[in-house]
Amino acid sequence: MKLKNPTKEFIDEILKQYSVEDGYELDKNLLKLFKTFNDDKNKFNVLIKVASLNKIYSTAIVNINPVVDQINKTSISESNPKTITEYITFVDKIAKVNWTNGKGKCFERNNLSFSTKYVHFLSDFETPIYDSYIWIIINGYLGQKNNEKISFENPNNFKEFYATFEKFKTDLGLESYSNYDIDKFLWQYGKKLIQEIENEMLIDLEQAKSELKKRIKASC
Repeated sequence: MKLKNPTKEFIDEILKQYSVEDGYELDKNLLKLFKTFNDDKNKFNVLIKVASLNKIYSTAIVNINPVVDQINKTSISESNPKTITEYITFVDKIAKVNWTNGKGKCFERNNLSFSTKYVHFLSDFETPIYDSYIWIIINGYLGQKNNEKISFENPNNFKEFYATFEKFKTDLGLESYSNYDIDKFLWQYGKKLIQEIENEMLIDLEQAKSELKKRIKASC
């Protein structure tokens, strides 16, 4: 499967689909939430935002308290991030959490995707979201553009993801677009292709993602 050339017309078409599905309206209201409860040194400000994102995006974080504590502790110990580099570092500092249950058993989880959603709004849309849909499309485009072997192996951290995101913008000549527009284009296009495969083959989401990767690899 050859990914469609990301011309202005095609990007506009995909972004229009995002708008029709009320994506912009949801983003606008979540940004308002982050601006209202904007003190991450206040644990309850963080709690409200984490709980909202976890519910809306179905990120399957069963125990949100360690996530809240990690964001809160990091915010208290450091000055608020203001630059893109500082936001990237902040994502990686809040992504990995660990906690102990009442029986003394230790747990650890890397919430990279969730943390990028949190900082996406914290940064006023400056940083993109790491998401499986986005990652598939980015690597597919880069492999097809540069005639390289495609790997969909997950990034080790947000710094690695962001470097790949920037390479995608440069290699595909999309530097004039904001990170926000590129983020939404990649997500919506990935969602569209995966839903088409689900409907075509009558398979579930994870199977459809695997099939999309297979088809993209076969095109190179």
